Amino acid sequence: RTPTESAALLTTTSSRMPDSAKPVVAIVDPISTGASLAKFLADLGYPLVRVFSDTLPDEVKALVAEGLEVDWQVTVQHEGPGRAAYTAAALRGLGVTEVIVGSEPGVSLQAELSSAFGDAPVPADKIELRRNKYLQSEAVRDAGLDAVHQTLAHTREDVEGFIGTVEATGAAFKAVVKPVEGAGSDGVSICNSAEAVRAAFGRLEGTKNILGLDNYAVLCQEFLAGDEYVVDSVSRGGVHKVVALWRYDKRDYYGSPVVYHGMQLLNVESDPPLLSAMVSYVTSVLDALGVTDGAMHTEVMNTPRGPVLVEVNCRLHGGEGIWLPIAQACLHYTQVSALHDAHFAPNDFAALPATPLCPMHQHGAWVTIRSPSDGTVTAIHHERLERIRGLRSFLGEYFAPCISEGSRVRQTIDATTVHGCFNLAHEEQAVLEADYAVAQQLINDGLFSVAPPKPDDEGVVRVENPSGTIQVSYSFSEREELQNSLWGRLTQMWKPLEDNHHHAQPVAKLREVRRGWRF
Repeated sequence: RTPTESAALLTTTSSRMPDSAKPVVAIVDPISTGASLAKFLADLGYPLVRVFSDTLPDEVKALVAEGLEVDWQVTVQHEGPGRAAYTAAALRGLGVTEVIVGSEPGVSLQAELSSAFGDAPVPADKIELRRNKYLQSEAVRDAGLDAVHQTLAHTREDVEGFIGTVEATGAAFKAVVKPVEGAGSDGVSICNSAEAVRAAFGRLEGTKNILGLDNYAVLCQEFLAGDEYVVDSVSRGGVHKVVALWRYDKRDYYGSPVVYHGMQLLNVESDPPLLSAMVSYVTSVLDALGVTDGAMHTEVMNTPRGPVLVEVNCRLHGGEGIWLPIAQACLHYTQVSALHDAHFAPNDFAALPATPLCPMHQHGAWVTIRSPSDGTVTAIHHERLERIRGLRSFLGEYFAPCISEGSRVRQTIDATTVHGCFNLAHEEQAVLEADYAVAQQLINDGLFSVAPPKPDDEGVVRVENPSGTIQVSYSFSEREELQNSLWGRLTQMWKPLEDNHHHAQPVAKLREVRRGWRF
């Protein structure tokens, strides 16, 4: 086959002619904030080509918020490992001159394609660092920077070795277990005992993460005590501009220890000694990872021994871009606009401050919408909603589709089960902080009522395999737990998995994907 045929081009028709003077831009996996990037570029008249990586699950390809749809000139489906040259040839045939990553699943492919486009190829020996959290921390350690103590566990023997190192410290047992690749807080467990570490490893072993990628190993790390910060940056030619600093507000929520309650936008003047040191640390981390160009979303813990890397996500800050209005209101630029400047307006990029604007035009924060339980939404408490909308700092809101009467909602246990947000911004810091506290209290009081799952939400999954039949009952609230506990067992099963429940809605048909089964 020709390179074009190999890359599986799917031609689409655009309803609006782009500015022919602008370069053709390809965006790899343009979901989440990648959709905001696409909309930003489309509004400026750039012809856009959509590239889907082989790691992007079909069911998330349409994860584009209302109002962010764009007219793609062409869609290219990348076939898989070893086919990057064919995809690159297809893109060159379309006149593409820039390839930008849109979301986490496309990070590795964009890095591979970078050698064929632009002046900033990712070195071959650095590509794996773009996704692998274990290798990131080891590279940081090798560069002489502080890094988390960790073990990459492929087997239960590896887990036992890690447990031994934690117990040898003599301190109270606390550890983190998480996928070696992933996004948000998907699959992350805070473990207060050796048995909890073993159980967390068992839940992840042989599964797929939220992005549809194989959890081929599990990362076991020391627990880093302290506040967590986000350093969003954009780089061009080795020059790193920190375009936003955020402090996460994570708290215990109905038994889940690290639930996002919100985040606050900062600049270095918010805490000069701490944030200056953090910016310096992160730019050194980027250098250690070989980052010279592109958008990065870096998470760092402020520990008693100083800043320590959690992970570098080599793409835009995610969360579907619902934080963008805060950055725009407070800074008058965003990570998305800075990424555009880095690629297409170098003088404007050079003019950006090295760290977030001081002073900011406004002070901003983001408050999450949470559900205390699984079930069905029976009522929306409009009086509480109106109180939040009436706050002096209210900037806007986003509600997930599940926040409506009659819809099913999941208990908020991590970043993936947050159901929307309120954006706040105000010229006075004191007003913002007071409004933030009020909004948090109203959300805790309840913006909606949830009825427990009904008996008819229950079903049975039957799995046939060479050694017999496994039959498991489940309920709506147990679906994720069932997925995690059985996934490792299902990966070796070769016959179709049946959902014999008479309702199709509670759980989709299980289907075979790559080397596993997914719900």
